[in-house]
Amino acid sequence: MILKIKNYFLVAMLQLLSVVVSCQDKNKKTMKEEFDWKETVSCPSGYPVDVFMGGLELTTGGYTSLYSGVVDNAEWGSAGRSMSSGVKPLPKRLNVIWISFAEKTFYHVDAELDYEKIAGLFRKGYLTPSYNKEHPQPYKRTYETINVGFAPGGVAMVWVAGIGRQIEVGRYQGIKTEIPKEQVEKLKDEPEYSMLRPEYQESIMKNPGIIPQEVQEANKNKPIPYGLWDTYRKKYNWKFNFDFPNSNEITNRVTCFYFNGEKEILFGDKPIKLYQIPEELRWNKSDKKAIPRKISFSWIEKENKLRSGAITFNEAQIFKTFEELTQGNKEESIKLTIRIIHTGDDASVWLEGNGKSIGLYKSEVKIF
Repeated sequence: MILKIKNYFLVAMLQLLSVVVSCQDKNKKTMKEEFDWKETVSCPSGYPVDVFMGGLELTTGGYTSLYSGVVDNAEWGSAGRSMSSGVKPLPKRLNVIWISFAEKTFYHVDAELDYEKIAGLFRKGYLTPSYNKEHPQPYKRTYETINVGFAPGGVAMVWVAGIGRQIEVGRYQGIKTEIPKEQVEKLKDEPEYSMLRPEYQESIMKNPGIIPQEVQEANKNKPIPYGLWDTYRKKYNWKFNFDFPNSNEITNRVTCFYFNGEKEILFGDKPIKLYQIPEELRWNKSDKKAIPRKISFSWIEKENKLRSGAITFNEAQIFKTFEELTQGNKEESIKLTIRIIHTGDDASVWLEGNGKSIGLYKSEVKIF
């Protein structure tokens, strides 16, 4: 009996040792893993931010600062300036203090990032269509940017981005914070000190070089739409449906920009027939994704003439219509249909599902 207990104990210890060694090997591999990337900061238009201190903590223990001056992007998720680009380890943690000028509030977020999700994207890469007739095969791309977004209410987002593609990897919540007085005293001769001054904070919000005058006017006397950027993250089960009177072939690409800051270039029929294109990169895939903010696409008419179009959706209308068609059922299948008229110089846009078809008449449509 004693011998059996000893044997069980020995097996358990060997198994535990194996797990420890495996974890150590994995951690060593992770620390050695390096990629060529840069950091950048994003925020919604009209809600400028500036990083007070901190940034992305790397697997090696070092960090990449997110401090780059006042940021006010044209669109949520669009990239700002970058101060550091090169081959280095990927981040494992976001630890940063930033100021939201619209709120005159400092926020602090200290959160672990999903390293395996980030590293998986960098390792795998993705494909983009070729525009070179001599080399029509798709290009293998690598992600090259880690984009950190800050929105009112302490919302912090992290995306991984490359040419024509940006994928959300996490949403984090900052908490309101006060800068200690002793630290304020030490910063009096530093650029960061200006962020603490109310008159400077006010000047940022009134500066047309930072916030365009039309955006200032549009936001005047309006409350900050807290929660809006989380609404953008809601995903629906939908796919594209194109109806061309003089062609049945979409060529080159469908480029989609989503309200949640993601973007992707999807393959049209022609490249799919010629090459092995992953299912997730095809324009006619049906899966859960955020609501589109704008799209561009191209097609070939029967006389072999290349045509293209672009559609910018009315935010209030498209969100309302998605909700109306799904009625809270996240599994409801929706089609976003673009119908080119027979003359080929205009298009109508429809959302179809749940036995209904609703026109998105407020969409801005351009055909080239």
